[in-house]
Amino acid sequence: MSKYTLLMLLLIAAVAQELTETAAQDLPEGFPKCKRDANFDKCLVDAVNVAIQQLKAGNKEFGIPPLEPLTVKKLVIDAGNAPINLRQALKNVKVHDMISTSKIQRYRTDLDKHLIICDSRTDRIEMIGDYEMSGRILLLPITGHGKANVTLINTKIEHRLIGEPFEKDGVKYMRLKDYRVSFDPKRVYMNFENLFNDKTLSDGMNRFLNENWETVFNELKVGYAKSFGIIFRELSNKLFEKVPFDNIFLS
Repeated sequence: MSKYTLLMLLLIAAVAQELTETAAQDLPEGFPKCKRDANFDKCLVDAVNVAIQQLKAGNKEFGIPPLEPLTVKKLVIDAGNAPINLRQALKNVKVHDMISTSKIQRYRTDLDKHLIICDSRTDRIEMIGDYEMSGRILLLPITGHGKANVTLINTKIEHRLIGEPFEKDGVKYMRLKDYRVSFDPKRVYMNFENLFNDKTLSDGMNRFLNENWETVFNELKVGYAKSFGIIFRELSNKLFEKVPFDNIFLS
């Protein structure tokens, strides 16, 4: 084989690889699709409920990791106003049951403005990981590090997806520039091991946190919402940035 022939083969292989990498993709096999008609929002409820369950094990083609449990490297929660002045960092977190117990209930869309709003209910969200925490709660000092478990029960979640269009090879796509989440749980259970480096004080503070969970979580939930909004945006864009707009939302 001549050097010229070898060079041409390498060039063809490189071009073919680039075309493969940049070619428009379709939604994963088995994902339902909806037409943009009068029944679009209703169709989307059923379609997305099917899709999120299919993604529990992840999807290698789109680079989506397993979602059940969902692995989160770090969540940083800050609450800087009285009665809660607290910094909470959770690391190496496993989020259990968020996908398997979630159900989309309603969609409200305005695709001309690239806006998607949906309401969901999740029976259980259990976050287990390592924590570091310091600050004050209702004038009580709190500090510690160790294992943590934060569990939300019967949580209403509003998802607000704010997109923007872009073109690639003359084809329209949509990416999410913002993903806003709001949590409204019926109950939150918290357990932080090794508070104050003293078991008696730790047990007492955990009891206090759970007896006053509503006051405590109401101050922290904005921080949790921001963290999960970033996570959901990154996961969603793995699909949105690879699949053309008209392949996701049929015209």
